[in-house]
Amino acid sequence: MAELELRGIEHWDRREVVLDGLSLKAPSARITALLGDDDSGRLTALKVIAGIERPQDGEILIDGEDVLHEKAGIRSAATVFRTAALMPHKSAYDNIAYPLKLARLDRESIQDRVLAVADHFGLTEALALRPKKLSDAQCYQIGLARALVRDPAVYLFELPSEEDAEIRTLAVAEMKRLRDEFGRTVVYAADSVDDTLGLADWIVVLHEGRKLQMGSPGRFVQWPVSRHVAGLFGAKLRAARIERVNEGSIEVSLKDGTLLTLPWEGGDVAARERATLAIWPEHIGREGDEALYPPGHCYLFNARGKLVLSPSGPPPKRKAKAKRKRPQR
Repeated sequence: MAELELRGIEHWDRREVVLDGLSLKAPSARITALLGDDDSGRLTALKVIAGIERPQDGEILIDGEDVLHEKAGIRSAATVFRTAALMPHKSAYDNIAYPLKLARLDRESIQDRVLAVADHFGLTEALALRPKKLSDAQCYQIGLARALVRDPAVYLFELPSEEDAEIRTLAVAEMKRLRDEFGRTVVYAADSVDDTLGLADWIVVLHEGRKLQMGSPGRFVQWPVSRHVAGLFGAKLRAARIERVNEGSIEVSLKDGTLLTLPWEGGDVAARERATLAIWPEHIGREGDEALYPPGHCYLFNARGKLVLSPSGPPPKRKAKAKRKRPQR
């Protein structure tokens, strides 16, 4: 078992910042989802953890040890890509054995490990075949076997798309097995919240190379730290304005003329300021054609998109971030 931690990872490509002081944790023996869109840096983060790409600054700790300077084939992290990424000119056996040969294990140890993992996937009869003679599902299993044969501390997955249902099922089943049977740490890239439901124990939301929030799945509904996170997890967002700030309450108006009085314990807002009201659809009531917004289910974000009011009370304070270097433009 091993905890994975990134500290202040800075990575840029051609002077474009891809990861911007990224710090996060993936708990030991849990499945962690890196959730974000195509520009969030989620896939780059996986490649940086694996050692496929080298960041310009920061630390990558596996079980407390900085592995930033270790090569991809030596680092205790194995990657399973969305496609198998096999070497077409090599047999299934040689594809699976490749990382063990890089690690310079003896021939007998390599054979024992390859045969064991091939038996798990039912690939024993296919070991002599090249990828073009195998089905897509078998090729993906070989990719899985190539990662498992190393027995690393951390497994990194690029989750297959829903269109590849059979391959996606293989990936999800193996991720759960690695966690439940072997206590391994698993990290994967997720395109949508749906990709995290029933699978992720821990979620890290990324946006434009930065971490917006991380925590257990329920945390993102109880404490969405920003307007972006609330919308990502399904909240309905309504443009609002702060009309009046009173002692113990705050008056908020919506564009449709609705005026709400919400309990208030203080925060970073001012009268006449623009704001955003968020509420999950199942909590919106109806009275004829009018929508009702129960105060006990309303979240409020200030003009900068920061959470200032939650049904659970004032949001927890966040630690100030240290300024980090930026690439020269």
